[in-house]
Amino acid sequence: MEFIHSVLAQNETVAVGTTITYDLPVNPLSFIICTLKFSQDSANTQVAFGSILAMISKIEVLYKGSAIYSSNGIDLMGIDGVLLGFEPWTQNASGDDNDVRAISFIVPMGRKLYDPRECFPRSTRGELALQITYAAAFTDIDLVTAQFETVELPDATPERYLRVTTMSVTPTAAGEMDVELPIGHTLAAVLFWGTTKPLADAAVRTLQYSQLLIDNQRRYFSMTNYESWRQLAAIRQRPLTSQSYHIHQIDGAAFAQYMDTAAVKYANDMCAPHLLWDFDPLRDDQYLLDTRGSSDVVARIYAGDTNALRVLPCELIGSSEGI
Repeated sequence: MEFIHSVLAQNETVAVGTTITYDLPVNPLSFIICTLKFSQDSANTQVAFGSILAMISKIEVLYKGSAIYSSNGIDLMGIDGVLLGFEPWTQNASGDDNDVRAISFIVPMGRKLYDPRECFPRSTRGELALQITYAAAFTDIDLVTAQFETVELPDATPERYLRVTTMSVTPTAAGEMDVELPIGHTLAAVLFWGTTKPLADAAVRTLQYSQLLIDNQRRYFSMTNYESWRQLAAIRQRPLTSQSYHIHQIDGAAFAQYMDTAAVKYANDMCAPHLLWDFDPLRDDQYLLDTRGSSDVVARIYAGDTNALRVLPCELIGSSEGI
C-alpha cells in the first residue's frame, strides 16, 4: 500500500474577503494540509494567535455541493487539537515587524490520518472540492499566501469517513436550551465552542453545563460541568508547544535587571473555549453512539450568558451511505 502526498495549490496570493474553490483529487482522501504564509505587520510583539486563526472565516470540503467538513479557523484548530491531538504549528514567532510567519492546519477525512479504513472514498473529478473563505480584514497581518497539500490513499477501500459540520446558536436568554444533533449515523464526538470562558475574577461561561438526551432520556453524559467538561477535551489535546514558549523583548540594556526570570505563567490557551463529548475514549470504537433508530438526539446546554456558541457534530458515515 502507498500514499500520495501532493501539492494542490502553491503559494497563491490571498486577498481579504474572497472565497476560493479548488477541485480535490479523485483517489480516496485521508486529509488536507492548509498552510497560510504571511508577514507580521506589528513591531515588538507577536501577532495574537487568535488573529492568525481568524484569517479563515470558513473552510469546507464539499461533495457535490454538500459539506463533508465545515468550520472556521478557530474551530479547525479545535478539531486538530482536541479531536485529533495535533497542534497547528506556527513558525518564526519572534515578534518583529515584517517577520515571515506561517501556520498549518489539517482538515481530516478520518479520525486517524493515513487510515485506509476511514477516509473519504474515491470520487469523480469535479465532485469533491475544497472551498475557503478569508476574513474581511486581517489584524497585524499582511502579504498572505496559501499552500494546500493533499494525502491520497489510492489502494484504500474505506468503510467510512468523518463528517464535521458547524451549528451556530445564540441563546436568547441565560438558562437551559436544546440543540438538535443530527441523527441517522454514528457520532464519534461532539465539539463545542462558547464565547465566554472564566477569566480573571469573572466566572461566567457561555457553556456552563451540558446533558445528552436521546429520545428524552439522559444517556452517556447525564450531566457535566464546564470545568470537568473542559478536562475531557484536555485528555485528547497534547500539551501546547508551538504557542506556549515565549521570549522577553526589552529595548535598552539598562532595563535588563528588571527581567522576570521566574517560572512562566501561562495564559488561557486558545482551546479553552472548546469542550468535547468523546464517544471513543479508548480509541477502539466500542462506545461510539449509533443514532440510527432514534427520534431525537439533543445537546441540552445551560448557557451562562447570551453570547454565541457553536456545536460541531463529528459523524462517521459509511462509504455506501453517501453524505
